Amino acid sequence: MISIRVRLAFCVSLLGSFSSISAEPVHIQLPWHHQFQFAGYYAALEKGFYRKAGLDVIIDAISPEKKPLPQVLQGHAQYGVANSELLLERLRGARLVALAAIFQHSPSVLLARKEAGILSPHDLAGKAIMVSDQAILAMMHNEGIKRADIHVIPNSYDIQDLIDGKIAAFNSYLSNEPYYLSQQGIDYTVLNPLNYGVDFYSDILFSTEDEIKKHSDRVKALRDASLEGWRYAMDHPREVIDLLVDKYKVSKSRAQLEFEANAIRPLIAPDLVELGHMNPWRWRRMASTFVQTNMVENDHALEGFLYDPDFKVDKERLWLYSEIFLALAIVAVFVIVVLFVSYRTARREIRLRLAAEQEIKKIAYRDTLTGLDNRHHLFLLADQFLKMAQRERYKVAVCFIDLNQFKNINDTLGHKAGDNVLIHVGNTLRSFIRQSDVAARFGGDEFVLLLNHVKNKEDITEMLLEIQQAICQPVNYQNKQLYVSASMGVAFYPDDGTDIDALIDMADSKMYHVKFEDKESLDSQVKNAVYE
Repeated sequence: MISIRVRLAFCVSLLGSFSSISAEPVHIQLPWHHQFQFAGYYAALEKGFYRKAGLDVIIDAISPEKKPLPQVLQGHAQYGVANSELLLERLRGARLVALAAIFQHSPSVLLARKEAGILSPHDLAGKAIMVSDQAILAMMHNEGIKRADIHVIPNSYDIQDLIDGKIAAFNSYLSNEPYYLSQQGIDYTVLNPLNYGVDFYSDILFSTEDEIKKHSDRVKALRDASLEGWRYAMDHPREVIDLLVDKYKVSKSRAQLEFEANAIRPLIAPDLVELGHMNPWRWRRMASTFVQTNMVENDHALEGFLYDPDFKVDKERLWLYSEIFLALAIVAVFVIVVLFVSYRTARREIRLRLAAEQEIKKIAYRDTLTGLDNRHHLFLLADQFLKMAQRERYKVAVCFIDLNQFKNINDTLGHKAGDNVLIHVGNTLRSFIRQSDVAARFGGDEFVLLLNHVKNKEDITEMLLEIQQAICQPVNYQNKQLYVSASMGVAFYPDDGTDIDALIDMADSKMYHVKFEDKESLDSQVKNAVYE
């Protein structure tokens, strides 16, 4: 006779089998063969992050029949990884949605043999180049090079074409082909779009609007588990390399995979930016680039392109907001009745209401932590600033400030320590600007300065350097001294733009250039931020 314990174990096993059978497999379509470029997805699968989220994930490498955009659009895969072509297809009408940008900066570059003497895009005039990425074409456009000036041919993805001299330049990844050239002792030149004003996201995890509508919980679970996998991969690169060699049987050597891991880390920037972070301003600038290069007519389809992981939560709480609104409406009616009953009571209620309105205005226009203007008030004031500058014909400077090392402080010492740093930065900015200027907290550890009536660029260089030096001063917290520094970018009205969106976008781009490219002194960084 079978014991109760054995029967129970059999039932549990059977339930587990039913559970695994009922979990629908989901596919992630990669844009290339298995390699370290996709480390986070392998880590999420092998460390059980997907399984813990209730997902049965299959990671598919590329093949002639399996390419990310068509596979996802045709429903053969629910998720994919793509570069800037994802945004281009969205603007052309495809209902694609970006879930997370893994690479904050694109690894896509042009390689040329050093002996060819190609030092800039202009040296490619009349020459044949292999191109597969829109960022390269955007770089050419920024440099005033027309398509007719160069001979663009489809990418063969074979670096041997460059080695044999069949082409003058080859579109490659910083993490891949440079290794092959170095191994063969071939000197090369890199033409990086980032150095020519093109800073695109890459390796973007994406899905479709239909998947989000039908399986919103699954989308959020897969995104969260994938980012958890990327965090693990960034902390344990050797473990992922072992996995690629032992399980996925990649053709690359361990030395190649280590080169790849080291090359992509600064592009992902996990120590500076939250994994998967997407800045709407940068997406808008990318879309604007596609419009300017005549790849699309307009950027109207950009709305809804960025995934909002909190969308479902807000929808579920909509009923609560309705109840609150109804309650406030009832209170308002009650106050009106009371006003009619007694003049004295009415006066008292009016005084209370006025005081409440003042407090609401203060909350609406001020950042409660730093005391600076908030983002909403910044845009209201900027509109007034720019209209006055247009009428009086003078310059306005927009300075975008981003803190360095702030994430490390928050992660190691907690948000209270981070709050002390933000208060220090707010006090610093307030103490340096004029009464006619505006200092605002733009969000998180980002700040914006509106500097009114700037006669010339030299006027603000010294002040920004003093601000940067003051921000670097230590902040005392629980017997510790906390240090942060600041990266800045400056745009000028009307030279760099005529509306606040364009000016902030330009200043943000300059700040990123200074943050990731300039390693000089504070004085040099400020000059680059102003004069770039």
